[in-house]
Amino acid sequence: MRPVTIDLQSNPNLQFRIDCFSVPGASRPEFEAAMRRNLAFLETLPGFLGHVVYERTNAASTFDIITIAVWQSPEAIEAAGEKVRAHYQSIGFEMPSMLARWGVKAALGYYRAPSSLQ
Repeated sequence: MRPVTIDLQSNPNLQFRIDCFSVPGASRPEFEAAMRRNLAFLETLPGFLGHVVYERTNAASTFDIITIAVWQSPEAIEAAGEKVRAHYQSIGFEMPSMLARWGVKAALGYYRAPSSLQ
């Protein structure tokens, strides 16, 4: 695990991929395995600075999992998106169909931290 430092004053161009998943307990082991595979790939990409995962138990058998990936710049996150899509295609991973099979609901997005709101 590499430490994640978010210093917006020194690095105002940091970009974030923040994904929120509602994961049924029965699907969690398979979901986590896919998440770890994805992280191992992300760690090989230029501009990737780190990753943090949060979880919250939403109900007795459902977990909310939030992942935050930190990227060096808009260019780095854009290039990473292209490489991730190509990687998924090469391994036969189709995220929408897998999420549906697991019963996972997802909200996915790219974010920045505007200095005017800090």
